[in-house]
Amino acid sequence: MLKSKGKFLILYMGWLPYEDPIAGKSEEIILKHNPNWTAYGDTVHPVWVPEQYLRYFDLLSQEQFRVDIPFTKEGWHGRMRACRGVGASMSPKQLDAWNKDHMEMLQKEASENFMVKHYISIAELQVKE
Repeated sequence: MLKSKGKFLILYMGWLPYEDPIAGKSEEIILKHNPNWTAYGDTVHPVWVPEQYLRYFDLLSQEQFRVDIPFTKEGWHGRMRACRGVGASMSPKQLDAWNKDHMEMLQKEASENFMVKHYISIAELQVKE
């Protein structure tokens, strides 16, 4: 519940596989083991504001900006494992193979501490009067 003129933010953050080599290679490995995954290839875009929200809120602003997020190999591997294309949708056999391939790629391509290019997209809404 929001008070009169209360504000509501919608935030989305995603990695940029076409701008970041580690993110791109990570997506390639997911697709190798789960070719049915459809949430790959993200690019910078405005966060989606459902049409029904605009009945109750005014859209005050939207913006997108790029950020570099620090990771370790283990941290990025865990982040990618949490992706719905991996942990939520692979069989145990697929997951074992993905784990092996992804960690091998990270050992070869990444330093122990590295950045992954992401973007943040924000929509600011305010309760209609």
